Amino acid sequence: MLNDPLVIQTIQQVAKSIAAVLNVEIMILDNKLNKLGGTVGSEKNFYISNIYKYLMDTGNKVILEEPGFHELCKECKNYQKCPEKAEFDIPIKIDNQIVGIISLVGYTAEHKKIMLSRKNDYITFLEIMSQMISTKAIEVFISRQLNIYAMQMTYIFNSINEGIIATDENGTITHFSNTAEKIFNITQTNACSKNINTIFPDLSLKDVKKFDLPNYEKKEMRAIKGNNKSFTCYVSTNVIRDQRNDIIGMIITIFESNDIKKIVRNMMGFDNKSLFFSDIIGQSNLMKNAKQKAEIAAKGYSTIMIRGESGTGKELFARAIHNSSPMHDGPFIAINCAAIPETLLESELFGYEGGAFTGAKKDGKPGKFELADGGTLFLDEIGDMPLYLQSKLLRVLQDKVVQRVGGLNDISVNVRIVSATNRDLERLVKENRFREDLYYRLNVIPIYIPSLSERKDDIPLLIDYLLNKYNLLFNKKITAVSEDVYDIFMSYSWPGNVRELENVIEYSMNMEKSNIITKNSIPKNLLSSMFIDDSQSLDDIVKNFEKNIIIEKAKNYGKSKEERIKLAKELNIGIATLYRKLKAYGIEG
Repeated sequence: MLNDPLVIQTIQQVAKSIAAVLNVEIMILDNKLNKLGGTVGSEKNFYISNIYKYLMDTGNKVILEEPGFHELCKECKNYQKCPEKAEFDIPIKIDNQIVGIISLVGYTAEHKKIMLSRKNDYITFLEIMSQMISTKAIEVFISRQLNIYAMQMTYIFNSINEGIIATDENGTITHFSNTAEKIFNITQTNACSKNINTIFPDLSLKDVKKFDLPNYEKKEMRAIKGNNKSFTCYVSTNVIRDQRNDIIGMIITIFESNDIKKIVRNMMGFDNKSLFFSDIIGQSNLMKNAKQKAEIAAKGYSTIMIRGESGTGKELFARAIHNSSPMHDGPFIAINCAAIPETLLESELFGYEGGAFTGAKKDGKPGKFELADGGTLFLDEIGDMPLYLQSKLLRVLQDKVVQRVGGLNDISVNVRIVSATNRDLERLVKENRFREDLYYRLNVIPIYIPSLSERKDDIPLLIDYLLNKYNLLFNKKITAVSEDVYDIFMSYSWPGNVRELENVIEYSMNMEKSNIITKNSIPKNLLSSMFIDDSQSLDDIVKNFEKNIIIEKAKNYGKSKEERIKLAKELNIGIATLYRKLKAYGIEG
């Protein structure tokens, strides 16, 4: 501790002062007997080292009235011929540990006379000087430690992702972190010494002191940037108290709105589920065309509407579109407009301010549009959205701002809209049940997903995928479906599409005890819906099913050649094959 340059500077001043006042030689050493200061030349250190070692070992002061003749001098080469005439040695202690020595040495008879005549005064003086040196050493050590702590705290202060501002008891800013500089677009130099109300006009220090917080814990608050622009962020504020419990300052933590939105999204279980078009199963021409069109559309920012029956995988397409879009780094937020009660749908979409209605959270809640900021909002079952909300949605699409329920401020959002429906929106528009202007806003790029009955070539791929999936879940080793089950699957109309197929596979794998799914393990309602009679042969079952399908489909078409061509196209068979089957099954051609 005595080797610090600031301490050595003090030691040298003390040594010169002692030498000048007492008119004798002085030497000050550290606990390793290195000379730190004084007036004695270095060539004389050797003669007194034995005495110093004793003092360092015992901590006892040493008074030598006859140097060279003391018991401790016996091993010295200058025993009984020491050039010194008198010597006083005093330890320097810090916390009862010896850290050095002050040595007063007289080399002349005059020195000795002076030292011995006022021996007690000199020793007291040396003890005071020893205390002064130790006090200075402690002061320098504490000062350096405080500087280290201050640097460590500054590093921690600036490494935290959130913005941190510290103030004194009057609200004057004393510290301003690097993150705070970025958030508020103001430098630490310009921020410090200003009052906190220049940044948070609505922050009441009176309330902060009164309630001792977390009165403002993650409270939404208006703030002012360095360019005088207003914005909204979340703050958490805590006061600092001294040992007497008096408030001496305040720490404010700032969370940007986007960070809070990420926290909310994580808490609510929203995620992007890294899914791409290559993960969507389907090699049929219709499915390939749908994926190719969606992948091209995904590269831009235009709104997309996904059309298709329930269970065809519209949300899978929406996620793949998001993950292939320029906004893939943002969130993917999905909401089913048909699954949420009409009275709650508005607050779910647009959020609400605190106290906007009975049961509302006191701090309010961001809506799906705010949570989806910078990403994609998937509006499923858009055809079921109430008319009064359609107009509000149209405004968001046009102006890129939302207004919370019960709120007055516009909140800017950058959201790409992907919608989906299985309803006939064109008919709803004609019936004035869906806004025409909103329809055109949403239907910029329509994507049609074929039903499973339209792409039966994909059924074998889907079966393999689902078998692998549920083998892992159920720890089974079912490798295939039997031939008769395969024929049933290929002949069935699948009104529930891929979702229904997955349910059937899951059910069958639970019921099946062998390593192949048999007819006995598939749901009975699947068999009954196909008019299956156990007394019939498989060939008769398939023919009866095919006949019923053609009869049902034919109801939607006329009997002209053009209508029959449309029917053949829907059945995915040639026109000649259609006429042959109509004749074979006795259906009027």
